[in-house]
Amino acid sequence: MTIEAGPAGRGVVRLLRTVCILLGIVAGWFAAITAATAAWGPVGTAVLVIGTGMPSRLPEGAGILRANGARTVVSAPDAASVRNLYAHGAWLVLPSLRNGCMDLRPA
Repeated sequence: MTIEAGPAGRGVVRLLRTVCILLGIVAGWFAAITAATAAWGPVGTAVLVIGTGMPSRLPEGAGILRANGARTVVSAPDAASVRNLYAHGAWLVLPSLRNGCMDLRPA
């Protein structure tokens, strides 16, 4: 004897599967960007650092460009400075624009 889900049950399963796939893609993208930034350094000279108390625990040579709560934008020109940020307690280091969306505006 088998029990099959009705049409509504299949729709819920399909929706949950889609949500799980999308969350997996987003998590994979963040993992890839984080690993690439730690291995080869940021694309530009700025990185977004997520971690509490980071402005007070920055490594030598790192300059703060912007700080807001647990998010700090720091100048980090190479992969060694990114790894140094992790060593000083950063939770996550991602590439960033120096001035946010203002960098994308035409001069």
